[in-house]
Amino acid sequence: MDIEEKLQNNNGILQYENEIILQLYHEDGLLILAKGLGLERIFCEIMKLYCAEHNLVFILGCSDVEQTYFIEQLINDGIDPPPRIITADISINDRKELYIQGGLFFVTARILTVDLLTDRIPIDLITGLLIYRAHRITDSSSESFIIRLYRHKNKIGFIKGFSDSALDFTRGYNQLECVMKNLFLRHVYLYPRFHITIRSTFENCSPDVIELQVPLTLLMTDIQVSIIELINACLQELRSSTTWIDNDILNIDQAILNSFERLIHLQLQPIWNQVSIRTKQLLNDIKTLRLFIFYLTQYDCVTFYNAVQAVFINEKLYGSRGKNIHSSQGSTGSWLYLPAADRLLMTSKCRVFGESAKKQIQQTKENDEPLKLEENPKLKLVSDVLQEIRDNEDNKLLGPPITLIVCAEDRACSQLKQYLLLGGRVMLERLLEQTLNASTTNETTKESETKKTTEKKGKKTRTTTETKEEESNENSNIDNKPEIEGIEGGYVIEDDDGSTSPSTTILYPFSGNIDNHFVLGKILLKYRPRFVILYDASLTFVRQLEVFKATNPQHPLRIYFLLYGKSIEEQRYLLSVKKEKEAFESLVREKASMVIPEEREGRDEYNPLLSRDVTPANQQAYGTGAASTIDQTDTRRGGLFPMTTISNIHPKVIVDIREFRSELPSLLWKRGIDIEPVTLEVGDYILTPEICIERKSVSDLIGSLNNGRLYQQALQMTRFYKRPMLLIEFDQKQAFHLANKQRYNSSEFSSHDLTSKLALLTMHFPKLRVLWCPSPYASAELFEDLKRDREEPDTKSAMLVTAESELLDDDERYNTVVQDLLIRMPGVTFKNYKLIMNNVENLRALSQLNENELTTIMGNSKQASLLYNFIHKQKDDLVLDIKSKTTLNNTWKKRR
Repeated sequence: MDIEEKLQNNNGILQYENEIILQLYHEDGLLILAKGLGLERIFCEIMKLYCAEHNLVFILGCSDVEQTYFIEQLINDGIDPPPRIITADISINDRKELYIQGGLFFVTARILTVDLLTDRIPIDLITGLLIYRAHRITDSSSESFIIRLYRHKNKIGFIKGFSDSALDFTRGYNQLECVMKNLFLRHVYLYPRFHITIRSTFENCSPDVIELQVPLTLLMTDIQVSIIELINACLQELRSSTTWIDNDILNIDQAILNSFERLIHLQLQPIWNQVSIRTKQLLNDIKTLRLFIFYLTQYDCVTFYNAVQAVFINEKLYGSRGKNIHSSQGSTGSWLYLPAADRLLMTSKCRVFGESAKKQIQQTKENDEPLKLEENPKLKLVSDVLQEIRDNEDNKLLGPPITLIVCAEDRACSQLKQYLLLGGRVMLERLLEQTLNASTTNETTKESETKKTTEKKGKKTRTTTETKEEESNENSNIDNKPEIEGIEGGYVIEDDDGSTSPSTTILYPFSGNIDNHFVLGKILLKYRPRFVILYDASLTFVRQLEVFKATNPQHPLRIYFLLYGKSIEEQRYLLSVKKEKEAFESLVREKASMVIPEEREGRDEYNPLLSRDVTPANQQAYGTGAASTIDQTDTRRGGLFPMTTISNIHPKVIVDIREFRSELPSLLWKRGIDIEPVTLEVGDYILTPEICIERKSVSDLIGSLNNGRLYQQALQMTRFYKRPMLLIEFDQKQAFHLANKQRYNSSEFSSHDLTSKLALLTMHFPKLRVLWCPSPYASAELFEDLKRDREEPDTKSAMLVTAESELLDDDERYNTVVQDLLIRMPGVTFKNYKLIMNNVENLRALSQLNENELTTIMGNSKQASLLYNFIHKQKDDLVLDIKSKTTLNNTWKKRR
C-alpha cells in the first residue's frame, strides 16, 4: 500500500498534517510549525512510516518525557516493534546486536557519537536521522557533530528536522540558514497559523468559543497604572546607564513579555563583568515590577499586598546595602521613592483593609472594623461559569459534564480550588489571618477549614494521594460517568448537588513543567471534556483545543476564554500572537531570498561543508582537496612557496568518552584531528605521549576545587605524564572572567577564595600548566598548536594508565606516599627532593643526619638548616624562633 493510501485511510490525520507528512516523506527538509498545531502528532506519523526492522533510524533531540510519550502513542496505535531507548546501561555488544536488527532508536548524543566514531554502527546501513527540536542545533552542538559523521560516510540516507519555535529562527544573524547548513538540508517548510491549508482545516469545524472580558476593579487599575509608570522610569534610567542594550528592547511592550529577561540576558551575558552595579540594580528592579504585574492578575489581594509590602520592609530595614547585587533577589533601587511607589503600596493596602488602610493594622484589628478584602473578579467569573455549566440543559442528554480549567501555574490552580470549595470571603479571611498571626493560627485554621467544607453541599476534592478504594466508592455512586484518576500536578473537584446534575472539574497548569503540554493533550483525549475554561491565556493550548475539535468534529466543545479587558494580561497575549506572526513573515521573506547551493545536502563525494582540510585556502587554490598539489611551472601562483604533496594523514587525539557532552570533540574533528574515544581514568585528552590535559568548565572547576577532586586529578597527571595541563574553558556566550566573591583589591589570603585555591594548586604542582581559553573554538586551536610536529599518542598505553598502575617515569621509582610527605617538609622543594631520596634510604636515616651532611646532599645551607631544625628542634623552640623572626620583620617594616 502506498503512503498516500495509508494516510487517506487514517481518519485521525488532518488535511494540513497529511500535506506536511507527504512533503517530508518524499523530500528531506526542515519543518517549522506554529506552536500548538500538533508537531508531536506529525512526528508520530513520520515515525510510523519508518518503524520497521529493515530500517535503521535514529531519533535525536527528544527529552525523557517526550521519548516516553512517543513510545506510548505508538504502542497504543499498535506499532510493533515500538522504538527502543539506548542508554548507558546497555552493553556495547548488546547495542551492536540491536543496531543490526534495525528499527527506531532514541539515543543520547554522547552514546551515538562514540558508537559512530568507533564504527560500532554500520553507517552505510543507516536509513536516516530524525531531529526533534531542530532550532537547538548549533555549529558546535553534539547533534551537529553526529550529522557530520553520518553524512561524511552515508550519502544516501535522509535527514529530517522538526521545530515549533519560529521565534528562535529569527534571533541572531541568518539563523535559519545556519540551522539548515548544520542539518545539510535545502528545503524548509513553513506552516504558520495563517497558512491557507491550516486556516481552511479549522474553519470547517471550529469549537464554540465564548470570550468573556471582565474589567479590572478601580483599585486594580490604579495599581496597574502605577506599575507601568515605575517600569517606564526604570527603563528610561536604564537607557542612560548603559549602551550595551538595544534601545528597541527597552520599551514597555517588550518589558511585559515573558521573553524580556532572556533577551536582556543574551545581550549582557558576554560582558557581564563590565556591567555597572547600577545597571544590574535596575534590571533587578524591572524583574521585581514584572513579578508584581503577574501577581496582580493571578493571585488574590492578600498575596499581592504581602509581596509588595515585603519589598518595602526590606528597603526600610536594610536599604540598598542590605543585599548583594549578585544574589538572586538582587537589591531595590530608587523607584521606591517615587510617588507611584507610594500609590502602589497604599492602593494594595486599600484592597485588603479598605478605607482603614491609612491606619495601622493593629488598630484595625482592635477596633474590629470591617475589612474590604476585594475579590479577584476573574475568580467570581469562574464560579458563575461553572454554575452555568451545571444548569446546561444538554447535561440530561449527554450525561454529567466534565470541565477542564487551565491556569498558568500550579499555585493559581490551588488558589482556585480553595475559592471554589471555601468561597471568596472565607479564603481571603483565612489568608489574612495567617498573615497577621502566623504563629497562633495553625491549629484554628485547620478546624475552620473542615467546618467550612462541610457546609458546601456534596462537594469533594481529590488529589493524587487518594486511595483506589475511595475512587471506586465515589464512582459507584454516579452512573454513566467516566473514571477520573488522580492527575499528577493538578486537582479534581467533584460536585454532587441534589438540585443540579453531578459534574467533575479538573484543574491543571499549562506551565511550570516540561511535560504539561503532553499531559494536557492526554487529558483531552482520555476524559474528553465538553467545557474548557481558560483562566489564563495560552496561545499553545488554544491551538491544541482547535486540533482536538478538528480531529473530533462530532464531540461538543465549548471554550470560555477569560481575559481582563484593557489590561497588561490582554496586551501580553496579543503581543505574543503578533510576535509569532511577524516571525513567520520574516521567515517567508528570508526563504524567498535565500540562495542555497546544490551540494548543500552533502551527497557529493567532495563537499566543502564536510571538508576537514586544515590547509590554508591560498595553498589549495589550484587543488581539489588535502592531497592536492600545485603545479611548480605555473606562473600565477601569487607568491606561494613551492609546494609538495600535502599529507593526507590526520593527527590523533585520545578523548575520554565522558567528554562528548562538550563541544570540544566536535570542533577538533572539524579541524582535521581524528578523535579516538576511550575510557580514561587519568586526564580527559591525551595529545601526545607526554601531554595530558584535564578540561574544566567554570562550574566544574569550582566544584572540583571545593570537594578536592581536582587535587587528586592533578596528582595523578603529574605522576604519569611529563607535561600535565589544566584547561579552564569558558563559555563563548559568557564573559571571559573568573568571578570572585571577594573584593579585587583585597590582599588577604583565604582558603575559601577561588583564586587562592588555584594558587595553592599551582604551588603544590609546579609541573602543572594552566591553560585559559575563552571558548571551545580557542581550545581546539590551542590543541592543534600543541600537537604540531609532535609524536602521536598510543591508545593502549593511555588506557593502561590508572590510579593503581605503576609509574611510567623511570626516575619516579619511589613510594608516592613518602614522596608527598617529604615534599611538605620545610626546606624541601621539587628541585632537591630527588637528591634526598637518591642519597638517603628512608625517613629514619634522614633523621639521623647532621646539618653538615644535609648541606652536602641538598647543596643549600639555608634549606638544610630549615629541614634539620624541623626534624630535631622541639615545638617550643620552633615557636620562639618563628615569633622572633616575625618581630624582626615588623620592626624592619616600621623603620622603612
